[in-house]
Amino acid sequence: MYLPSQLSWITVALVLLVAGLVLGNVVLLAGAVFLLVSALLTTILPPPSGVAVSRSLAKVACWVGDTLTVERILTAHRGIGPIYVHDRLPPEVRVVEGSNLRVVWKWPGSTTTDLSYRLQFSKRGMFSLEETGWESRAPLGVNRGDSGSCGPAFDVSVVPRIRSITRLNAVRAVGRTGRYLGDLARTGASTDDFRELRPYQPGDPLKQINWKASARGIRTDNLPLVNEVEPEAKKGAWIFLDMADYMDVGVPLSNPLENTVEASGTLAQYYLAQGSTLGAYAYNSHGGRGELLTPEAGKRQFNRLIQMLAGLKPGPPGEDLLQAVERCKSFLFRLQPHVFIITRLDVHYLRPGEASGSFDRFKAAVTRLASLGTLSGRYSPVRVVHVDPQEPPETPQGLGLGRWETRFVARELREAGASVIEWEPAREEFTSVLVRHVEIYR
Repeated sequence: MYLPSQLSWITVALVLLVAGLVLGNVVLLAGAVFLLVSALLTTILPPPSGVAVSRSLAKVACWVGDTLTVERILTAHRGIGPIYVHDRLPPEVRVVEGSNLRVVWKWPGSTTTDLSYRLQFSKRGMFSLEETGWESRAPLGVNRGDSGSCGPAFDVSVVPRIRSITRLNAVRAVGRTGRYLGDLARTGASTDDFRELRPYQPGDPLKQINWKASARGIRTDNLPLVNEVEPEAKKGAWIFLDMADYMDVGVPLSNPLENTVEASGTLAQYYLAQGSTLGAYAYNSHGGRGELLTPEAGKRQFNRLIQMLAGLKPGPPGEDLLQAVERCKSFLFRLQPHVFIITRLDVHYLRPGEASGSFDRFKAAVTRLASLGTLSGRYSPVRVVHVDPQEPPETPQGLGLGRWETRFVARELREAGASVIEWEPAREEFTSVLVRHVEIYR
């Protein structure tokens, strides 16, 4: 039984044969003979069969920008012809060496071929690598042989890359000889070191009441006195991450969105290593509602943050900073932490013809956060980190205008009581920027 493709070849061969006999053309006769022999061979020679593809990954978790080697081994035992092997990859994955689509010619006998390749993940998240698909064909592609898929499928977790804080620890070591009141948290664990006597406040544990001092009549407003002890935990830190879609511009491996994630991870690593309490809130994230990381201390909190950062996706700017502060106000008032706002300042610039509500609300949020310094007795606990969008160099005028807009907004925020840190990821790492702003840790 002939396939339609084989019948078409035979038909063309017969037409060429008749034309060659009528015209006496040797070339047409040779072509007819070649097509007839090829069509007959496709019915005799079977396509490759007994095909199997084994695939493995050295690891299923990596940093953003790391390369993974996908090891593929193709084996085929019978038949002759081409075998097509293909791995379907997510759009965020880039092949840096080899190819995920390969064509192997199977000769008679068993064949084993290495089809490994290397890929790179340009964004965070959980990515699925489907099973490897393959398809075999008969010689000359006339007859399709067999097809299938071989596993296993892999779920690869790509977490944000966090830079080393070795240089930050070296700078911080200069100021570790003393304990500053601004470095101590208002809440958290306490030591056994006595600090002072103060009147009882609702919520104080009964075991802290100094009954002897209260019995002597040393009271205030007829309230018992409690022993105030030195707090153990250091000052807390809070990070606001702007995850709006205007942050997701530029090259995949280095855009404001990915750089925001990197900066927040670096800050978290430093503060948690110092024993501080850390909280975070990502506003304008995918889904319309922000992601909240409740404040805690310790290594477990860093793992929770990395897990949250790995799943963040950009979304429309539906929630502004003022709404984010309002949602987190209970934590902020209790901790009175160092606050970091990581965003792009040029998008908050008030352009002619635009309503001033957006910029006014952003500035109002910074002012409200700066008021925490009045409560804690410190100056400006708010640091706004501007992530440069790294516009293409072929647009020098646009780049200069963006910097002018950034400086204008930065001046307004400084007047509102915040410190502004301008970061150009294309030129330096975030840790280098923080080393220059070492006073933020004092």
